[in-house]
Amino acid sequence: GGRPAAQPAWVAPNGDGSGGGRRLRSGARTAVASATLGSTEDLALLESRYGAVDPPSYPGRVEDGFWSWRDYTVRFQHYPAAGGSSRGVALLIHGFGGNAEHWRKNAPSLAAAGFEVYAIDLLGYGFSSKPDPRTTLPLTLDPSMPERFYNIHMWAEQQAAFLQEVCGVGPGKRHESALVITNSIGSSVGLQLAVEFPHLVKAAFLLDPSLRMLHVKNQAPWEKPFVPAVQWVLRETSLGDWFFGAVAKPQTVQTILRVIYPAKPEAVDDELVDCILKPGLSSPNATRVFMDFISYSAGPLIQDQLASLGRDQGRAAVWIGWGTADPWEPMEAGRKLYGDLKAVERFQELPLLGHCPMDEAPEVVNPYLLEFLETFA
Repeated sequence: GGRPAAQPAWVAPNGDGSGGGRRLRSGARTAVASATLGSTEDLALLESRYGAVDPPSYPGRVEDGFWSWRDYTVRFQHYPAAGGSSRGVALLIHGFGGNAEHWRKNAPSLAAAGFEVYAIDLLGYGFSSKPDPRTTLPLTLDPSMPERFYNIHMWAEQQAAFLQEVCGVGPGKRHESALVITNSIGSSVGLQLAVEFPHLVKAAFLLDPSLRMLHVKNQAPWEKPFVPAVQWVLRETSLGDWFFGAVAKPQTVQTILRVIYPAKPEAVDDELVDCILKPGLSSPNATRVFMDFISYSAGPLIQDQLASLGRDQGRAAVWIGWGTADPWEPMEAGRKLYGDLKAVERFQELPLLGHCPMDEAPEVVNPYLLEFLETFA
């Protein structure tokens, strides 16, 4: 685990200890407002279950904080539970290229329902430290690719230390275990957290988890010589810097995101682009982190992680939600791989939504997130 921070549990980015509080707007309506999102049956179910009323507005302030882990700085956001008493801890883990801000449309509603909500920047992303993977020894070894600094095992260990040291989760602490909500590659991290630290995770809700098609076990025979060659060029030569420079521009990011927000491309506004780009470019090592991970074709696969989870084994239960129009991670491929595994207690289609449904249509996704928390609290 990481060493305790030498500063308060969370400190504002300006270092004044104020918590960086920012008043939040009240949450989006829980009812689904548009019939273009989902079938009539889905919409009727949501309307009947949650009603066409606004959820309680969140009276708190989001606290931007920094935590010291293994001599690196980890940024997170804390949404204190409304009402002063917590019903449990919810940890939100972003996907590739994302950060804690990607949950800004979800966390307030969860906190308004009485949950202590934490959204974290994985090491290497957002405003967390970005060690140069070419010159830094790994903190945690991935047996399948031991030279890699950025790997699923390291990030899982980061989450475990964070839950214990900052969130007060674990034996003898304020909360026995946490509920974990993830997106994309963050799902691999959340599941590995549940596998390696089963006492810390009661249940996990995965949103559009990564199929990891470039993983060495998923590559077709003809791809095996070419994929690592391309990855090496991007990681080790100046071509990678050129590629990252071409991608990390507002207009390019907006264009890419609109592809994976197919139902509501208007949700890809300047605020979202800033949320992705500004933290991600906060270090000169951002290029190195980006290239290192896209050339990481190892680590645990989700189907293998799920095989060791589930309430029948005394471990975390798993829900999966998937945008039916996800262009990067096709839902039917995910259903085929994961849908029938014992650990998966629910496989929820999210009609017409893409790869980041929680941000594209929080009015659709938040009710499912709240139902998940209510089920396992």
